[in-house]
Amino acid sequence: MASSKVVCLFRHIQTNQVVVSTRQYAENKCLRQLNIARRPPRLRKDHWRPLVALTGFDSAESAQAVKDAYLQLSNERQRARQSSPEYLATPKKKRLNDDMDMVEDSIKSLRDALDKLAPRHFANDTNLSALWEQSRFIDFKEEGKDWPKFVDHGLLELQGNRFVTEEKSNPAPASS
Repeated sequence: MASSKVVCLFRHIQTNQVVVSTRQYAENKCLRQLNIARRPPRLRKDHWRPLVALTGFDSAESAQAVKDAYLQLSNERQRARQSSPEYLATPKKKRLNDDMDMVEDSIKSLRDALDKLAPRHFANDTNLSALWEQSRFIDFKEEGKDWPKFVDHGLLELQGNRFVTEEKSNPAPASS
């Protein structure tokens, strides 16, 4: 069951690993997406920053559908990369570092998930807002593929690694 009308991708600040959530914060259960074979990872909130927040969904079900499609496409992309001859020829120590850097593939998977789901889950008047942590991610392009027309891009406002809500971004005037 989807919990909200938002989809957020969170980036680990040291390893560039990416997890997705339908909440405005990452939870320990999100770390299961990483398929780590070592000891169970724990979530340190100071190490995970929002990469992008997608808002403006008509329903929680459409947000959940985007999350599910993203996870499926991301896993397919990762399996395809890991079975390529170039990947297998790379030394294992370098492969481990390359496997953790998921930002670029995650952005591609998110764009592909939105393209895939556009006809079924989004009405013609739907406008989603993609709020990015850094402006360099807004301009990320893959050859021959652009973002769907119904996605507007902007910068994400953070305060202490947390989203700034509308109520908090417009403080009340101080009384004298």
